[in-house]
Amino acid sequence: MSWRNALRDFSKLPERPELDETHQSTVAGVYVIGDLADAPILKAALAQGEAVGRAVALGLPATGRVLVVGAGPAGVAAARAVQAAGRAVLLIERDQPYATLRAFPAGKMIYAEPAGWPTPSAFPMQDGPKEGLIDAWQGALDGIPLRQASLEGLRRAQGRLCAELRVGAEIVLEPADRLILALGKRGAPVRLGLPGEGRAQHRLVEAAAWVGQPVVVVGGGDSAIEAALALDKAGATVRLVHRGDRFERASARNQAALAASTVETLTHAVVVGISDATVEIAQAGQRRSLPAAGLFTLLGSRPPTALLRRLGLRLQGELSPGRAAGLVGFLFFVYAFYCLKQKQPLYPFGPAHPLGFVGDLFKVDLGFRTVDASFWGTLLYSLLIVIFGVLAMRRHPGPDQRRRYLSLMGFQAVFLFGLPELIAPLLIERPWKLYALSVPWPLSLWSLVDAPSWAGGDLGAAVGWLLAGALVSFVAIPLYVKHQGLRFCSYLCGCGGLAETVGDLWRTLSPRGQMARKAEAAGRWILLLALPVTLLLLNDAWGLVAPGALSSTKEFAQRWYGLMVDFGLASVVGVALYPALGNRVWCRFFCPLRAWMEELSKRFSRIAIRSNDRCIGCEQCTVHCQMGIDVMKFAQRRLDLTNQNSACIQCGICVEVCPMQVLTVAHDGAVSLSPTAFGPALPPWERA
Repeated sequence: MSWRNALRDFSKLPERPELDETHQSTVAGVYVIGDLADAPILKAALAQGEAVGRAVALGLPATGRVLVVGAGPAGVAAARAVQAAGRAVLLIERDQPYATLRAFPAGKMIYAEPAGWPTPSAFPMQDGPKEGLIDAWQGALDGIPLRQASLEGLRRAQGRLCAELRVGAEIVLEPADRLILALGKRGAPVRLGLPGEGRAQHRLVEAAAWVGQPVVVVGGGDSAIEAALALDKAGATVRLVHRGDRFERASARNQAALAASTVETLTHAVVVGISDATVEIAQAGQRRSLPAAGLFTLLGSRPPTALLRRLGLRLQGELSPGRAAGLVGFLFFVYAFYCLKQKQPLYPFGPAHPLGFVGDLFKVDLGFRTVDASFWGTLLYSLLIVIFGVLAMRRHPGPDQRRRYLSLMGFQAVFLFGLPELIAPLLIERPWKLYALSVPWPLSLWSLVDAPSWAGGDLGAAVGWLLAGALVSFVAIPLYVKHQGLRFCSYLCGCGGLAETVGDLWRTLSPRGQMARKAEAAGRWILLLALPVTLLLLNDAWGLVAPGALSSTKEFAQRWYGLMVDFGLASVVGVALYPALGNRVWCRFFCPLRAWMEELSKRFSRIAIRSNDRCIGCEQCTVHCQMGIDVMKFAQRRLDLTNQNSACIQCGICVEVCPMQVLTVAHDGAVSLSPTAFGPALPPWERA
């Protein structure tokens, strides 16, 4: 496997364009809305299209012109908003308006959900068949210039964008000041790759045309099941072929309808041959020929990635020279910051490095104590958490998320800065020991390490700090985990505080591949390493065994474990890779405290994320999960998401971003966050 394929397998990011808060892509003047821009349901697409169209139009002079590509709900809403703002607009559609809706089986029910979301006045919406919805929305197209063409490329001419449109066999150029893409995620259909597949159809238009005939449908999602049900209702003899053992990608509503129908379901089956009148499948080691007057392969479609790349748009997580330079610059900034904060020499210069004077510049006498770069670094760290915490609350405005961010900010300000850095120096010797109570072992080995020689000869003080550290790590943490799961990571932890606030900007970049899930075991190995290193530190402190017998154990523990784990992984790598691998690099892959709490949680914590039967497969929960969990798969299966089957830290973001209020956080069987706890769910663009 090449390094590129390995990286792709590690990340498994959705193929979505990289957008800023205004929905502008990495190509200036090109905006993306709809399904490719976190608007997976009709009401979301309509509202997002209207909002972005209005904003784009108002940013242009009165003579400005906008091209909108895609006449689906988002595109039509955007075009209407541009026109309403008094700017010229041209709507481009390669097929016909509302083509995706038209491609649904005849009579397919469309539900006006979520109930609390309004729609623009030109798009009345209520529960009913697709035909009624399309008819009701035809009026929204009145007065909007519409051209049937497909977008092939993009260039600039005399400072303006110029779209390359294919009209029949001809390429024509269409100038504009702004381009809004409302392409959706439905690109080329996924194919079986077998001879004879040319007779297969990739959408069902009219089920009644197949009455009395044998039909084979291939697929395991909602589209395949709905087509099979429509054909069955019309009087066809239907066989549904699915390679899996369950229809886990389909909604519970469709699964129930399939079970009650006369459709013959063939699971663990794959198509191996296609002829003019039959389809051959392999199932349980046996081959079987199925009569098939009609064949529908409804395996989903590939996003229009090739077109996006032709247009020059960068996809989420893709590396470009500019982004690589930014990552390197951020890495050096984080490295220099932690060198000063943790009083590490700037490698490779050593203790007498030429920049050694920089640390002295930060030494200031505050009267009650003299502070250095460590103090100012902790202050800056705390300010970053507070400032970005407020911004994160604006993106995730639900009351439970507000409480979570206030908890993170308050814990950092009080227990990780105020008490140890401002209050304790006035009251006790070695005020930094207070960190032992808020940064437990094994996140900080020194929480379990002390000695009379370090406590000014005070045996009682040394033993007291040892007991306090042990109580936090082995009593308080297990009790907390029993009732709250791994919420320490997302509600209290200092590392988690930075990840949840500053790092929230990159939460959707969290790796989701199989290799990434396997890499989560690294934290357990560091947890195992922490045990002997802690014992070596204790031995050095108390002189239980002559230090020489263990080859200078203190230097080993401080130098190598501290440098590699505390400084290298926890500080530099964990933060510097936010823009590349998401905000939970340290917590997810390396943190021994999370590994320790996860082992505890597997044994006696009952906190779980549960789902109802309303999942529509929009993937918002999975996209926003900072731990790279396929939350949608759990929701579709209606399985509890726990620490027995995932690395979940119970942050609750998946609950908030779900537009259908599918998910809840429950403990001991009692729901602690009800589906309406956040009030009406807000569309993503209103959270920005």
